[in-house]
Amino acid sequence: MPDKTPYDLDYRPMSYWTPPGDGGGEGYAVRRRPFFDLGREFLPDMQPNEVEIALISLASVTGDLIAITAQRRGKRIVYRIEDEYRTRFRFEPRRSTQPLSMGELIGLIDGATGHLEGDREGLTSAYRNYNLDGCPAERLLDFVTVTSEFYPELQTYYEEEAAEWLARAQAK
Repeated sequence: MPDKTPYDLDYRPMSYWTPPGDGGGEGYAVRRRPFFDLGREFLPDMQPNEVEIALISLASVTGDLIAITAQRRGKRIVYRIEDEYRTRFRFEPRRSTQPLSMGELIGLIDGATGHLEGDREGLTSAYRNYNLDGCPAERLLDFVTVTSEFYPELQTYYEEEAAEWLARAQAK
């Protein structure tokens, strides 16, 4: 687990329904994913008032993607984790009244289960560990990428997490 002190884990976007850094507008949630990533066309369609808040990209042969979305329903925000296989992910929180803090989103990503055999936990190192038997650890360093338009430090956080995973894997 990366040293969390350089990261603002309390950071919380003002809204998921305005572009990051923009104070106005309500049309952001209906924006559809761009179709330039291999595998995006296989993700389920987003619902009305739903926006992708983070994307986990796997450097697999098929370019697997896992989207974390938020949908406004009245005064609540409801979260989903979706992949093209219709996996039934288990995670917390399922809903909130305000956007998640970066720390809460990390908790959601790192605590998700329901994928991979053995009910492995997390959406990053679990995929690296799953592939470790057939691949040298060094080649799995960049196997998982986490990005977000709403959480500017999230990708760097998970790059550090990957480096720490590699150090642990090589030490074994």
